[in-house]
Amino acid sequence: MASRGFDWLSKILVAMTIGGWTLYLLSLILLHYGRPEQHFGYLRYQGIAVRAEWLSLYNFWFHAAIWGTLGLAVTVFTLVHVKGRHQLQFLKVYLAILAVAAVLTLLLIVFSTP
Repeated sequence: MASRGFDWLSKILVAMTIGGWTLYLLSLILLHYGRPEQHFGYLRYQGIAVRAEWLSLYNFWFHAAIWGTLGLAVTVFTLVHVKGRHQLQFLKVYLAILAVAAVLTLLLIVFSTP
């Protein structure tokens, strides 16, 4: 059985996967800069003011990046499933875990906003 090589769909899948990981790393950077600062005991002792709330712009872009990453992951999983059913035996399990993670994230967002 000869290898079919690298067709155009495989190149798109590789590019989407790399793009998804890049977007995920960008979202981690946004999380780092947008989250509230930790109020350590030394800062409390010195009376140094610490930001206790999320920065709204970073918060918005963090959520947009996370949902974009989730969308890319679902798209790539679906395209891989359509491309070759025999290559990934546990794709349905991965998609179910991804769907549960999306629902839990959505519930967390809905119930955590004031």
